Amino acid sequence: MKLGDNVDIIAPLNVKTADSKTGYLLLNPTLVNNGKIESFENAEVPERYRDGKNKINEKYFVRKNDVLFQAKGSKIEVVYVDKDYENVLPATLYFILRANEKVNPKYLQWLLKTELLLLYFEKKYKTMSAVRAVNKTDIVELDIDLPEREVQDRMVEIINNFETEEESTMEYLQLKKKYIEEKILAENKVIINEE
Repeated sequence: MKLGDNVDIIAPLNVKTADSKTGYLLLNPTLVNNGKIESFENAEVPERYRDGKNKINEKYFVRKNDVLFQAKGSKIEVVYVDKDYENVLPATLYFILRANEKVNPKYLQWLLKTELLLLYFEKKYKTMSAVRAVNKTDIVELDIDLPEREVQDRMVEIINNFETEEESTMEYLQLKKKYIEEKILAENKVIINEE
């Protein structure tokens, strides 16, 4: 099946960062860490899009269960939107992927982050000066066999459990590292002499 048969791929509006509150928020890749949204910036939306017949169509706003695919830049980042946000627009580096009922969006996010798919997209990268980019067509035309929705749902349970375990393990290792550093420095009376 071609991914575009079961997933709507939406190119975002061209929105920039604003210096003050505008009522709209912008999701930039710098505000994403390990596939998770950490915060937003204020978005500068052109006046013509704020009201009337040119008002921004709802499809351009980030929603729960969207998958955001970073198609431009030095890396491919794939973000699963796990909750509802209000008036959030993604940066132009992202495509919004909206799956139909045949595709579990969390499974889609996981799949797009696998080594197999990352290598596929690396081959598809188009170089535009110093910036690399994946075309929308490369995503739409991706021909991939997906398991039935019930199987995807079961896989998502495993994926979620693994991600929780991975997060806990990383937190534990950070605490352990800090403890070992403090212990070694204290026992060896290591200090910085500042004048």
